[in-house]
Amino acid sequence: MEKKIKFSEKIEKDIKMVMDEFGFDSENEFVEEAVSEKILELKKQIFFNITDQIATGLRSKGVSAKQILDEFERVRE
Repeated sequence: MEKKIKFSEKIEKDIKMVMDEFGFDSENEFVEEAVSEKILELKKQIFFNITDQIATGLRSKGVSAKQILDEFERVRE
């Protein structure tokens, strides 16, 4: 899927500076890597948000960390 993206002049200058500094061969290579890293960062944030919601739910039900660990251990056996 080929897309064309327009950047501001400032962003263009920053991209070129970073490309030169870190040896990227093309703007496409740089942008693809930058977008991939940002997507990974956002997926981690989604994961942390979900685990925080689960923890809040378990705490509200009075489930302790020890109970959770004991249950994991029981299931592993």
